[in-house]
Amino acid sequence: MPRINLTSLTRLSLLLFICMVAGCSTKDDKILPVLKSYTFDTKVIEKLPIYDSLAQAISEKTYVFEKYFNRNDAYPTFRYNPTSYESETFKKLPTEAGTGINYYFTKLGNNYVYGFDFFKDSSIKIYVRALDTLGINIEENLSYYPEGTKMKQRTYPSKDTVLNKHWQYWIRCNEEGLFGNVISF
Repeated sequence: MPRINLTSLTRLSLLLFICMVAGCSTKDDKILPVLKSYTFDTKVIEKLPIYDSLAQAISEKTYVFEKYFNRNDAYPTFRYNPTSYESETFKKLPTEAGTGINYYFTKLGNNYVYGFDFFKDSSIKIYVRALDTLGINIEENLSYYPEGTKMKQRTYPSKDTVLNKHWQYWIRCNEEGLFGNVISF
């Protein structure tokens, strides 16, 4: 039986690994240019008064949404997205939530809102739109902080801009099909 030289095997494995890595592009190669060149939509920013009204309409229904929190979650959330395929996401608002929220969804239109998350601390994540650019999924969001605190600066693969003490406009980028729906707030 031939002897295997451990040193040669290690060197060969290392050389093979280096060749594989050198030949592959990383997700950073695709995502970083998109993040760096991305500009936030001024029309979204101009609609901030309507988003304020939407946040107020959602906040007024805290007692409704809290009933639907999953108490087993580490961070209970009410998630509303009529186009979602996720079973824990509400496709219709509970009837006791009234019509105010739907009014602002209609006023904003499909290009400016498609869902929201309401968190136990009363902060809100509004899903503005999802785009596909050069094989990169870009999720645009607005986060509302009623107390004007707990706002965090987003880091890779996200980018943000603070609009005022209550609102943060941000994006999250993922390589198409790499992570699917990533939940972040």
